[in-house]
Amino acid sequence: MAITNVMTQSLISAGNTMKQIQLQQSVRKELKGKAGVLDSEIKRDEASGADTTAKKEELAETEKKVDDIANKQMTQMSEMNKDMKEAAKADAEEQKRNEKLEAQREAKRAERKKQAAALQEKSAQRAAENEIRLENARENAVEEGTDTVSVGDTNVKTVVVGGAKTKVISESNHATKVPHIDEKITPPTSSEISVSVSDAGGHSVDVKA
Repeated sequence: MAITNVMTQSLISAGNTMKQIQLQQSVRKELKGKAGVLDSEIKRDEASGADTTAKKEELAETEKKVDDIANKQMTQMSEMNKDMKEAAKADAEEQKRNEKLEAQREAKRAERKKQAAALQEKSAQRAAENEIRLENARENAVEEGTDTVSVGDTNVKTVVVGGAKTKVISESNHATKVPHIDEKITPPTSSEISVSVSDAGGHSVDVKA
């Protein structure tokens, strides 16, 4: 689990506090050593009858400094522990928010994958249906004896009905120039129908309309 910015800043602050406490501890140690020397000198001077007033005042001041440093260290430690607890709480909350956001992003990615799969499946289904329709159209054309040839903008369709060949020629009347024949929607602008009929003597007669 990655450390959040909140915890990172708290650890940096705690590291700086510990450095200060270590420096103060060194000073406190020196002052305690000085206080010990003064106490020994005072006892020796008192034994010899010398005046110890100044040294006693210096000792009292030194001991006060030692106590002040100790109190300051305790305060700093207490504040550092409090900050670490608050940082841990904020860190946990931020972790939950990040996990929630990641779950939402993962759900969106899964939804997009699902949609893409559905579209792909639908596209494949359409392609299969189109292939079936084309195959059926080819089979119907063979069964009905229908043959269509396109030349440029012209469609030539040959239909065999009752032994007679019928050719339907249709030209596009749309700006798109797509060859078509649609008697129900748009009558062709130019069409020619020719019927070729064979008589009993084997002669072929073409009839155009």
